[in-house]
Amino acid sequence: MKEQIQAIFKNKKVIAGLVAGVVVLGTGGYVLSQPASKPASAPKVEQGTSSSSVDKEAELMKKAEKAVKLLEDNQVKENVSPAETAVKGLKAGDSKDKLTKRIDAVKANMAKKEAEAKLAKDAEAAVAKLEAEQVDGNIQPAQTATDKVVDKTTKGKLQHRINLVKDAIAARAAQAAAQAQAQAQAQAEEEARAAAEAQAVQQAQVQEQPAYQAPAQTTGGDYTPPAQALAQQPQQKLTQDQIQQQVDDAAANFNNGTYDY
Repeated sequence: MKEQIQAIFKNKKVIAGLVAGVVVLGTGGYVLSQPASKPASAPKVEQGTSSSSVDKEAELMKKAEKAVKLLEDNQVKENVSPAETAVKGLKAGDSKDKLTKRIDAVKANMAKKEAEAKLAKDAEAAVAKLEAEQVDGNIQPAQTATDKVVDKTTKGKLQHRINLVKDAIAARAAQAAAQAQAQAQAQAEEEARAAAEAQAVQQAQVQEQPAYQAPAQTTGGDYTPPAQALAQQPQQKLTQDQIQQQVDDAAANFNNGTYDY
C-alpha cells in the first residue's frame, strides 16, 4: 500500500512538471509569434532646400571667379562692371573679400596706366607743336612734357624727335649768323671802295687846278709886273686804269688801317 502511494505521488510530480513545461512553451510561443516592436525612428531632416542653396552659391562663386579672371587678363573698362556685379551677388565671406581685392588691384593698375597714357599724349602734342613751329620758345615745353613720360620706348622716340628739331634750329642759326657776317663784310668793303673812289676823284681835281698868278700893280710908283708863277710841270690827266689803281690802293690802305689823305 505504501509503495502504491509513493508511486502515485511520484507520478503527480511528473505530471506537474509536464504541465509547467507546457505552460512555459505556450507562453514562449505566444511571445515569439508576436511581431517585434519597431525602434523609434529619428525625425527626418529636409535637406532639399539646404542643398539647393549650396549649389546656387557655388555657381555664383564660379561665375564671379570667371569674371574677375577675365578682368585681370583683359584690363579694360568694359570688364570692370561685370566682375563687380558678379562679386556683389556673393555672400559675405573670405572668398568674396579676396575677389573684391583683386578687382581693386586691377582698377588701380588701370588708373595708373591711364595717367601714364595722358602724359604720353601731352608730350606727343608738345613735340608735334615743336616740329611744326621750330622756334626756341617751343623747345622747353616739349622737353618738360617728354621728361614726364614713363614708358622708356615712347620717351626715347620723343627725345630723338626733339633733338632733331634742336639740331635744325641750331643749324639755321649758324647759317643766319654766317650770312650776317658776310653781309657786314661786303658792306664794309663797299664803303671802303666808295671812300677810295672819292679820294681818287678829289686828288684828280686838285691836280687839274691852274697855277696861281698875283694881280698886276696899278697904283702910283714904278710899274711892277705881275709875279710870274713858278714853272710847273704840265699835269698829265689820269687814265681810267690809273684812277682804278688808286682806288684799289686806297681800299687796301683802308682795310689795313692806313689812310693817306
